[in-house]
Amino acid sequence: MMKKVLALLIALCTVFTLAACNRETPTPSPSPTQSAQPTGPAMEDISKNENSIGFFSSGVDPASRKTYNVVWAYMRPMALFQNIADALVRLEPVLNFKTTSYCANGDIDAMIQNIQIYASQNVDGFLVVIDPTAADRVKEVLDETNIPYIAMLNSVRDENGSAIVPCVGIEGVIAGEKVTQWLYDNYKTYWGDIDPSEIALLDYNFSPNVDFNDRYTGAMNKFKELLPNNKVFTADGVSGKLDEQTGYDLASAILAANPDVKYWFVPACLELYAQGCTRAVETLGMEDKVLITCVGSDILTAEWDNGYEGCWVSCLAISDLQYTVPGICGLVAMMDGKATADSLWSYRRAEGDQKTFYNILNEMVTKDTYKDFLARVQSESGL
Repeated sequence: MMKKVLALLIALCTVFTLAACNRETPTPSPSPTQSAQPTGPAMEDISKNENSIGFFSSGVDPASRKTYNVVWAYMRPMALFQNIADALVRLEPVLNFKTTSYCANGDIDAMIQNIQIYASQNVDGFLVVIDPTAADRVKEVLDETNIPYIAMLNSVRDENGSAIVPCVGIEGVIAGEKVTQWLYDNYKTYWGDIDPSEIALLDYNFSPNVDFNDRYTGAMNKFKELLPNNKVFTADGVSGKLDEQTGYDLASAILAANPDVKYWFVPACLELYAQGCTRAVETLGMEDKVLITCVGSDILTAEWDNGYEGCWVSCLAISDLQYTVPGICGLVAMMDGKATADSLWSYRRAEGDQKTFYNILNEMVTKDTYKDFLARVQSESGL
């Protein structure tokens, strides 16, 4: 089994240069579970040797050290989070770690308490979705553990907007612009040569979350650029939850209250909102008047697998491996003592950020193209 693991790791690493593995790196801290800052010269950014989906080697043979214990912690049940958990299990033999998955079921106090409990049980690292409503509290508790951690999906930023925690996610403004541009570029495929002045925007948001708000902002700005005189409507999920029912309730109210609108663009910042909007559109019998897209692809691709062909026509697709691989490779490098929160992905760091927000590559897909996209990512992963 160990030989198979080593063979797979070697195969993965051949798609990118391993030059950094042969360079001299600072002496790691006494314990690989400590996220100590380097002393002396700045630590080299070994992550710049990553391949297209984020695999890189820390230069430490995974089989030569102990098996790391990693906690994957998130706030609420979602298909994406379960799929990341499944991807982590697939990666366990490659990087020699074991995963404990924990869902707080929306209870921020339980999340904080369990981080502290896991920290007392010899956990080596955390991958964690940090809830934006309590980001400072969660970050403080994680910092107090002195255990390496990486945020997933939700960035953590200071009052100036600077990222202060390494995070794997999607650059929200660009994502919002991308999904709205796609609707504009493709609406004639579904509606023919209509008058574009008759199109209104229903733009979903979850304003407490900076990343969702950025997606909303990007979508709104792009729509106003493309169709500056058209009607726009905001559906802010802060009045409900991050769930399908909230998406349904918001869309039902807006669509029903504006019967004069002939056509609707709906770029949803969250798949669950898109799913709820789809149900609302079907209930109101408006399938031929609405085009829905979204950021995220777990729910819709599963629907397409089951033959769905409704008005939810596209999505900005991200494979679960594209979240998971950079996150776990970065965390392993930190646990190995070969990277710190400061050095990790520094070559990708946006100007003004203190830590790096790792912006995942993504692309728009439809029911005709999503399988090719997922197969390509799977092939690149080597799994």
